[in-house]
Amino acid sequence: MELESHASFSEVYEWIGHALNDYGGIIVVDARNKIQFISPLLKTYLTRTWGNDLSNDALEKFALSSGIRQVIETGMPQLGRPWHIGSQELVTFQLPAFQDKQLVGAVLLIAFKQVEAIFHHKQGFGFPQAIKNPNIKYSFDSIIGNSLAIVKAKRVAWDIATTNFPAFIFGETGTGKELFAHAIHNDSNRNKGPFITINCAGIPDSLIESELFGYEAGAFTGAKAHGKPGKFEMADGGTLFLAEISELSYNSQAKLLRFLEQREIERVGGTTVKTINVRIISACNADLRTAIKQGTFREDLYYRLNVFSVRVPPLRERLEDVAALSFHFITRFNQESDTNVTALSKEALAKLMSHDWPGNVRELKNTVQKACLHAKVGLIRPEDIQFINSELLPDDVNVYDIKERPNLKEARLEAERKVILDALEETGGNKTKACQLLNLSRTTFYKKLKELELT
Repeated sequence: MELESHASFSEVYEWIGHALNDYGGIIVVDARNKIQFISPLLKTYLTRTWGNDLSNDALEKFALSSGIRQVIETGMPQLGRPWHIGSQELVTFQLPAFQDKQLVGAVLLIAFKQVEAIFHHKQGFGFPQAIKNPNIKYSFDSIIGNSLAIVKAKRVAWDIATTNFPAFIFGETGTGKELFAHAIHNDSNRNKGPFITINCAGIPDSLIESELFGYEAGAFTGAKAHGKPGKFEMADGGTLFLAEISELSYNSQAKLLRFLEQREIERVGGTTVKTINVRIISACNADLRTAIKQGTFREDLYYRLNVFSVRVPPLRERLEDVAALSFHFITRFNQESDTNVTALSKEALAKLMSHDWPGNVRELKNTVQKACLHAKVGLIRPEDIQFINSELLPDDVNVYDIKERPNLKEARLEAERKVILDALEETGGNKTKACQLLNLSRTTFYKKLKELELT
């Protein structure tokens, strides 16, 4: 979407500003980020908010804080972006302005009233609503992008949210599968219940049963005096998200299948069963059909879990979202650090768009954050961008600061390190009780301590 005119730049939008005056406001910014027009209602509102501090510099900072500079730099619109001024909730529509085929500025449309109606209007086009439960970390609005690929995935996920059946999320590493799981839960009728996550690849097989189903007092040496609820009990009334389900052992798969068939659990060491009301959302980055053929994943469990499914597209299939995602990461990084980066230069955006992104959105986030650190202020230039998987790194880059995706062994060691540290903390540092709690022999326990450099 773009605005094009052959008349005077500021004159064309003055009558638009007056037309919008009863609903919201409008700011017209030229290519030099200078304000050319501001609607009367908005100026009155800002005067009342800031008083005598309403200078041209303050107005320009106000406009730029909306992200309109990115529109001027890239020529790409930003539609329906939530924004806040104090406690006032706003929705902005930021459009590039063209004159004789040349980008001459941008228009910031601001809606003060009927914000819920705007979100409802978005739903009419298949877009989900804003966060329902403030305790939920993400909603569908947290999934950034307007590409056909991501919009299609969001619509499928939104339909899934209206059911209570198990759901499966497929996607490569770094595409945002957990983000989708949160959004499905938040838009479901379970959104007031808990959302519990467990990474099946991060827990040793010997502990997975007690983690999922809990244990009773005295179930094993070192067990808590009052027992411990498992993830299923913690998720009762809500959603249990099983990440990396393909890594679940065959034995644990059978126990999960039993729950799906009976909706009952029995704690380790227990003698009674408990009915649990929980929805299961699973995710993996592997082709489970191959795992089924290889005999490492149960076919009956696959069909139980995969009642509905959504595929999260890799970033290379939605490159038109790179600009919006990058600006989101820039904004967040500025808030969390001392940087004051405003946008990507056109050349920097072109460099990002030409990359194939094997690490997907996670890699883009890492790349943009490092570019922000390098640029510090103003625009990110092509020389500020260093891809993580580049074969050659400049001498001034600290390779230890580059968090590459761990291999399977590194992931296993990290998971074991966490479990052992948690056990030591729970037993007050008593190694004898810790190895009993973990159901490990003393020899194996001390071997693990040495291997993980915890001695």
